[in-house]
Amino acid sequence: MEPIIVLVAKPSTDLSPITRKLWSQRIPHRVVANQQGEQCLLLGDPADEYKVREWIQLWRDDELDQASMNIAPRKHGWGFALAISKAPVSAVSLLILILAFAWMHFSNDWQAWLVSGKNLWPSQSLNLQTYLDIGLWEMYRPVLLHFSFMHIIFNGLWWWILAPQIERLDGVKALLLLIFLCGLLGNAVQWWYAGPAFGGASGITMGMLGWVGIRLKRVPYPFPPMLLPVMVGIMLITIFADVVIPGITGTAHGAHIGGLVTGLLLGLLWPSKYKPAGN
Repeated sequence: MEPIIVLVAKPSTDLSPITRKLWSQRIPHRVVANQQGEQCLLLGDPADEYKVREWIQLWRDDELDQASMNIAPRKHGWGFALAISKAPVSAVSLLILILAFAWMHFSNDWQAWLVSGKNLWPSQSLNLQTYLDIGLWEMYRPVLLHFSFMHIIFNGLWWWILAPQIERLDGVKALLLLIFLCGLLGNAVQWWYAGPAFGGASGITMGMLGWVGIRLKRVPYPFPPMLLPVMVGIMLITIFADVVIPGITGTAHGAHIGGLVTGLLLGLLWPSKYKPAGN
């Protein structure tokens, strides 16, 4: 098995913090010099690559030692507070989804959100002016609606898994762009595909999956490369099930596909601050 180069650094760079971390986790590695005299960090097992790349990013951000020191306090609740402090936009946006879900149980005002553009579909669904007439907020707001406890739990868990990593590794602007565009365009595709009366943030979570999946080779996201293919496979299975027995899954396929494609395109175009060659 060929060793994997996960870091190339200048000869003067102190790699001891990251190598101490690797030794403490019993991860086989070695540091060698290349022909230019640069230090190359090699891994022996490909399975370790993704978590090691995240540690390297923590080390670049001067957070590796701090992350190690905060292992013990987590059992007292500080770990959760630390996670929120490192990803405040992810935490606030998730809280908004939860509060909206609670609001739906005390008010019926949200039901008006389900009929936006009702008189325009399907006769005007191919007219761009239709979407402008409906309005950005009216088209976007169904992402706040979740119709069951399992619905909000599913989206909430994926949100908390993906959004903090995007916020930390690619930045707040990238996350906000994903939340806005994947939600808006995903809903627009869903409205075109099946008309009004839909809800959920699944288009955004699929967009986050697309973003992460397409950027794994450029950004040290701590996720396996099969994450995106598996989730796309599940999406295709639900589409097939609804083709065989219409409505059996109750899934907004247009929002899923629209959000996923938007996330993939944004992930391809967005520049990466992570530079694997050099420190």
